[in-house]
Amino acid sequence: MRVALHPVPEHPDAVGTLDGQPLVVVGRELRVGGRPVPLDVAGEALAAAVEKAATALWGGDYLGSLARVLGLNRRSVVSDRIARNGLPGWALAILGCAAGHPRPRALGYLLLAAAELIDDAGETPTASRGADCAGLALQDLESALALVARARAMKRLPSRTG
Repeated sequence: MRVALHPVPEHPDAVGTLDGQPLVVVGRELRVGGRPVPLDVAGEALAAAVEKAATALWGGDYLGSLARVLGLNRRSVVSDRIARNGLPGWALAILGCAAGHPRPRALGYLLLAAAELIDDAGETPTASRGADCAGLALQDLESALALVARARAMKRLPSRTG
């Protein structure tokens, strides 16, 4: 059994595929073709798909990053827990969409930055938080790009002595 997390354009409710068929998650119940697929049958494949997607975004040490971005408890995103309990459909859809990005590692770091900005916003009203965070994110991204460009421009190779 193989689960892959990715957008399925012709099935917008799907979080990916199970053996090539659109996989829909309702609550934490997996469904293919409208039929439930028990977690005791597909749980290990689901956990492997989550690990593959999260590794594409954050590397092998992804647990903290995945939990932070999704706003879930770190224990909830451990493979054996996912195999037993699954994850909410919204979390799987976000993970599959992000891992399918052309530059998943860069997007993974941007997702962490977004989580930091949103967490920093704290009690900011929801209506203004999006605009506030977007402005801060743009400023922070411009600062980060400028610092990296500066570091690379200032980098000097050691001189060779003859």
